[in-house]
Amino acid sequence: MALDASRGLDTLSLSQQLAATAPIWILALAALGLMLADAFARTRAPGFLRGPALLAIATALAMVWRDLGTAELDLGSFLFEGWLVVDQLTVACDLMLLAALAGVVALAREHGWTRTGPPRGFGERETLLLLAGVGGLLCIHAGDLLILWLGIELFTMAALVTMLASHDAVAGPGKRGALLQSLLPQGLSSALMLLGIVLIFAALGTTRLDGFGGEVTTAFARWAGVQRWVGLFEHYGAEVAARDPAMIQQGRSEIVRGLAPVALLLPGLLLLLAGLLTKLGVLPFARRRELAEAAPLHVTALWSTVATVALIAVLLRVFVGALHSPRLVNEPYGWTGALPTVALLTGAWASLAVLRQRRLSRVIALLCAVQSSLLLLGLVAAANFHGHIGADGRLIAPQYEILWSRLAGDDAYAAVIAALAAQTLAAVGAFAAVAASRGLHGPDVRMQHWAGMAARRPILALAFSICLASLVGLPPLAGFVGKV
Repeated sequence: MALDASRGLDTLSLSQQLAATAPIWILALAALGLMLADAFARTRAPGFLRGPALLAIATALAMVWRDLGTAELDLGSFLFEGWLVVDQLTVACDLMLLAALAGVVALAREHGWTRTGPPRGFGERETLLLLAGVGGLLCIHAGDLLILWLGIELFTMAALVTMLASHDAVAGPGKRGALLQSLLPQGLSSALMLLGIVLIFAALGTTRLDGFGGEVTTAFARWAGVQRWVGLFEHYGAEVAARDPAMIQQGRSEIVRGLAPVALLLPGLLLLLAGLLTKLGVLPFARRRELAEAAPLHVTALWSTVATVALIAVLLRVFVGALHSPRLVNEPYGWTGALPTVALLTGAWASLAVLRQRRLSRVIALLCAVQSSLLLLGLVAAANFHGHIGADGRLIAPQYEILWSRLAGDDAYAAVIAALAAQTLAAVGAFAAVAASRGLHGPDVRMQHWAGMAARRPILALAFSICLASLVGLPPLAGFVGKV
């Protein structure tokens, strides 16, 4: 049942709110059911829970599909007292995330030395993948920064434990070492985000995204209101102190009350952004993508597809949707200042690194890193178009400026979503092709293993070529269309 945004939050029944966020609860209950099934199963054939996991994801996809294009979601609604949100962005990102998760679950199979050993069941893998999906959905639907942090942490922990619990992950000390090495950047990013959220709460008194932009604007308005005291003390401070010491104390108190929220807010937003970019794997934290080389194929695919969808959705909602005011976008306090440089450096590094790679899973992960850098540039463009309102150096009449900025910003916003969908589809297809070809090579499929693949399995080779070409952005494929 589609959600009627015009009815308001207070008039929605609990059943309607549960139905609007059904994919989250479906995956959560399915994960709990698979956990119990794994605990009490008599036979533990490898992959025996794959079918039920895919069925749960298909059910969640069907629930999302019914709301695709629903006009009532254009304005969006905050549910469960503002903890979760549903709108057109959540529908689009839910479809991408669930489709990517289905592909990851389908390609997560046992290979290599485990095929020749005794039959062993690893049912926790599907459970953990579903929990990672729940974390990603919480990120997409987060109406509060705390829910956002919990969703990211649930995804991160599920992905790390999936790597440890996989057949291939325990094959040698090198892969266990890769897991331990990945804990440092993950822990650092979690600490940065939590500290940023604490500073934001100290500045604004809330972490809810409902009215978040208005609270930020109010904080800057208070800061602007005390500038008269700053100017007074700067020019006539000595005279005021000699004639009226009480005015000095009053002015200092006003300056502190006006400056303190902004002084806490700006570092908090930057720490939150730094934590999100760390999870996304941009420079200087691109080491996480290098560690994917030693990870099982489905873990690499999980980080390159599901995580990217969830994190880009967070950046769109929080930084483009709520924090696109001119003061927060434009210099000297804007969050977009260094982001284009970081994105370009990440894309250049990944483009050069992919040239010397021979492991196909690593090649795909690096190409996804290049696409992520382009998505970040699209985010900056969307925020800058919206933040152009009120900026200096107008080239068009003010009465047309707001309309032009909003239309251009919305177009850039839609372009990011289109490019994200193309990247996700191409990446899942490329990983699936590698999984279909790897046989007993495990995740160590290299380019030499694909020698002559066009003659042996022409359809598989063609599909893999199309997916790689789309990731690169060659016309007329979806990757090129998304960039245009």
